[in-house]
Amino acid sequence: MGNELTPQATEPHRDYKLDLAYFTEVGRCPLMVRRGARRAFELFLHLAHQFFHNNGQPVLVDHTAMCQACGLNPEDPHARSAISRLLRSLQRTFRVIDYEPVQRRRPEIRLAPAQPDANVLNPRHYIYFQGGWSGPRRATFNTLGPRAFATEYMYWIAEYESALARIKHNRPYWFFPLAKISEVYHVSTDFAGAGLRGLVELGVMRVVYGQFGLQAPNDEFGAANRYYFKGLGEFVRRQWELENLQVQYQKELVLARILATKLTNGQTVKNVRGLCELLAAHGEASVLQAIEQVATLPTRSLKRRLAYVTAIVKHAGQAADGCTPHSS
Repeated sequence: MGNELTPQATEPHRDYKLDLAYFTEVGRCPLMVRRGARRAFELFLHLAHQFFHNNGQPVLVDHTAMCQACGLNPEDPHARSAISRLLRSLQRTFRVIDYEPVQRRRPEIRLAPAQPDANVLNPRHYIYFQGGWSGPRRATFNTLGPRAFATEYMYWIAEYESALARIKHNRPYWFFPLAKISEVYHVSTDFAGAGLRGLVELGVMRVVYGQFGLQAPNDEFGAANRYYFKGLGEFVRRQWELENLQVQYQKELVLARILATKLTNGQTVKNVRGLCELLAAHGEASVLQAIEQVATLPTRSLKRRLAYVTAIVKHAGQAADGCTPHSS
């Protein structure tokens, strides 16, 4: 996936390729999921990025940065012992890092191969990991509460599958039934589903729901969802555009954001802006009535979209105005 980069004499070797096997080997990241080890997973992501940034050489990682990456307060008197426990679990239990303990000093940490004899810097299948992991990224996922771990975990799987679909199959979307995700990545369907829904809620991915009863050529469509992955940059862009809508629709925006959660893909800028326009032009009552109508439809229904709500509201408005075929 992507071109192989060859280290030059004058340039550091920085490919940031995180081996996909960390997510497909049962005893690595999937074991973190089964044990609910969110902090361990986040610290692993941070250490992996630092390792790549240091050209694949062992790194001395800053205590404050490690704490921020996994949600610990670096000033807490127990923070250092908590980080030490996490490092030991990453080395001994999950076997994703390696280091030699040094008394009263930070150890030099390196990535351990996900599989025997694997090339840590140039794996065959990999997630492009240049963005890495940090405290601010954690804060973004933390807005989802209990679903944060599932969402940040599925983010990396979605990034890999999206890149594979785009580069290998020339498709802007990827599709993968939950049962298949569970089989390949060794996580439960509930965990995978919660993570994917969290990505949609954050706005970093949108979904076109598959329809039961359709014959799927090459097992591609039918009941399988199509996922359009955009990345975390989309979250920042959406926040900025929603702030701009606040200036234009001060009275309508709060209600529009609440109502948008009833539509497919939730609080996208398109959904929120469209509902703001409907509220401003047609009033709250007619929009609420239309939303109540689509909210009763199945989650996969193609009618749970802004266009259908708009049609309901405008049709109701025409009926109220007594619009009939005009006579001479």
